[in-house]
Amino acid sequence: MTIGIEDDPRNIEAMIAGMNSNLPVRRRTLMDYIENGGDTFDTRSGDKASFDRCGIDYLDSICTDQEKLLLRLPILVSTDPSSENGGWKIDGMTEVAVVSRVLGRRVHAEDRISVYYPDLICLKKLIPGLIFTVFTP
Repeated sequence: MTIGIEDDPRNIEAMIAGMNSNLPVRRRTLMDYIENGGDTFDTRSGDKASFDRCGIDYLDSICTDQEKLLLRLPILVSTDPSSENGGWKIDGMTEVAVVSRVLGRRVHAEDRISVYYPDLICLKKLIPGLIFTVFTP
């Protein structure tokens, strides 16, 4: 039995890797951006991505000192295979605390929050360039 190209799992993995090529190689903390400046980061594809400094200023105004030390940027939003409604999720205690505050939502699990398309639009308006989607199988 031969496997067609559309049935080859390596093809799907390559497609997902291509979709995630805009992700940062290294994520700096919010405090690092505040203290050392800069508004760019290197992506896995070798490009330099830039963002608007207003997102850093906004996060600086709403985060505690501890969150500034722990929050890594950009914030990664990944597909949520467990969601029946095609939702997304954000993992991490600091990320969840900050995103729930930004969205004005209660947290049901302190290390994970589900988000949907309207939430993504809101986040991208408030912290443009600092929200990235990660595609997972």
